[in-house]
Amino acid sequence: MALYLVGYDLMNHKTQGEYEGLMGELKRLGAQKVLLSQWVLQSNVDAEAIRDRLRRFMHEDDRMLVAEITNNWASCWTLFSINEL
Repeated sequence: MALYLVGYDLMNHKTQGEYEGLMGELKRLGAQKVLLSQWVLQSNVDAEAIRDRLRRFMHEDDRMLVAEITNNWASCWTLFSINEL
């Protein structure tokens, strides 16, 4: 399984509950929140498939990045320890 970082800018967040579907889908995928708008998850599918699964919960003016995390990475003071995945 590969480790992925999912980051987003929610440009249309007028109401708090507007993105509950996105947050719920991230949790269903087993993602863990590591920063305010970044999550990590392990998956057998590629970044494009993850993006396509999540984008249906977003607006067209929102932004998203899904990137595979390879062996060379570092973090500090995250909300969840990536090493625990």
